[in-house]
Formats: sequence, C-alpha cells, structure tokens
Amino acid sequence: FDVSQTNGKELPTLGVDELSGNVTDYEKFFEALKEVSPVPIKLAEIDGSAKGFFNQEDKTITIKEGMSEAQTVKTAIHEIAHAMLHDKDLKKTDLEKPKDRATEEVEAESIAYTVCQHFGVDTSDYSFSYVASWGSGKDLPELKSSLETIRSTASELITQISDKYLGLDKDKSQEKTAEAPEQPKKSNIIGNVEYSTIEDKQYFRLNS
Repeated sequence: FDVSQTNGKELPTLGVDELSGNVTDYEKFFEALKEVSPVPIKLAEIDGSAKGFFNQEDKTITIKEGMSEAQTVKTAIHEIAHAMLHDKDLKKTDLEKPKDRATEEVEAESIAYTVCQHFGVDTSDYSFSYVASWGSGKDLPELKSSLETIRSTASELITQISDKYLGLDKDKSQEKTAEAPEQPKKSNIIGNVEYSTIEDKQYFRLNS
C-alpha cells in the first residue's frame, strides 16, 4: 500500500534500498505477472520512497518506473499478494478478524520472496530485512497463523505464473509457425503421368 493509504508506525529501514540485476526473459515474465494479477498493473512515476502500491479505491497496482528488473518484479509480486489477500472488498481472510498492517506486509513480502526464488530471482538482501522489520515485536502464534497463507498463496501464484509463462511461449511458437512460408512439395509427376508408372524409361542427351 502507498503510505498515504495507511496508518501506523513509520516505514521500516531496509537492509538495501533497492535490488539490482536483470531477470531472464524479463518482458515475457512481467507480461505473465500482469496476466495473473487480479487487478491491472501499470508503471508510473511515484513521489516519495514507495516503490509500488495497491490502490484500494480504483483497484489498480502502480509500480515505480525506472527501477531494476529484479526490483520491479519483486515489487509487482508483493503488490499482487496484497491485492489477492488484503483487498478490503475481495480479501480471502475473515473480515471479522482483520489483520494489522505489519502482518499484511510480512505476508506480502514473504510471498514475493518465495515466488521470486522459485523463478531464480534472489531478493534475500531486500526481503529478509523487510520481513524482520515488520515482524519484530509480533508474537509467534501470529506469525505461525500466516505461514499457511504464505505457502498456499505462493504456490498458487507459482502455478499461475508458470502456466501463463509457458502459454506465452506456446503462443509465440504458434505465431512463428504461422508466419513461416509453406515449402513447395516435391513432385514426381512428368506431364500428367507419374514417373514410376512409365514402363519403358528412356533417357536422351539434349544437344545444346
């Protein structure tokens, strides 16, 4: 969430300010993320220190443009997790027992870390400090209650992203096949007669 949409303690200081590095097949992977997100994702300028936020009112995710591929992907998954679990209108959790902001942030970042690790994007330098900051002071039972949510949501996202990722590959493969020119078939016909049916085959030298 954007800081303007929340109340509570100040944002925690992270171990690193921003992840660096590229992501294999970044454009294709990011397209898969947009496909699985329950709300639209857009890249835009964001004032302040926020790298992204899920807007509860207009049901959109905004990611700060100009960041590294690794940070963009990690932030997108973090905000997708918020949209899946913590939307006040669509959330899967018990509405009578709303989770506090710290629990929601721990869940979203843990899911982002798990999904990124599965796809070979290491976010540990950022995610470990983030989770430690938001998880500090919380009782063990509270953290344990989030473990199944983190596990099941991460598993769901990994499956959905994999399906879309492979689906995009399949679509591109089909496009290439459709674009390939049809190869002419070899003919074994001489005039209107198949060569193999000619009984007496004679060969003539053509004089130039």
